Amino acid sequence: MRRSGRIGVKKLRVVFDTNVLVSAWLWEGNESKIVELAEKGVILGYSSPKSIYELACVLRHPKFKLPEEEVKSALSYYGMMLRIVEPRIIVNVIREDVADNEVLACALSVKASAIVTGDRHLLLLGKFKGVRISAAKECIELLGSIS
Repeated sequence: MRRSGRIGVKKLRVVFDTNVLVSAWLWEGNESKIVELAEKGVILGYSSPKSIYELACVLRHPKFKLPEEEVKSALSYYGMMLRIVEPRIIVNVIREDVADNEVLACALSVKASAIVTGDRHLLLLGKFKGVRISAAKECIELLGSIS
């Protein structure tokens, strides 16, 4: 008996850096578009517990003036929409901002195809152990070229 549906179609695994999640939550733009692709199931979105903790801290920063209910709403949304995984490896490549290593470790742990970020240290790498590192706009363009 043949199963219905698309067989053998692998979705792109994408790790979202915290800065992309913040931008997607607060403003319309390429970051919100790429997050929406994960929400719709076009791509598989990933993050780590440390990155989600960082997200909470950033959203609570006084400069954003967000009420606690909105912060909780954002955390709940991303918690349901993303696959939150604890990296199984340790990466120590970026010394200028060691938190960026968590994003790389997460990507390697889930065998991601890409990391979406706005972080200069990560973007300068361009690629890490086969994982493409790009800004949201570039990732959207790449997805458009393979669909």
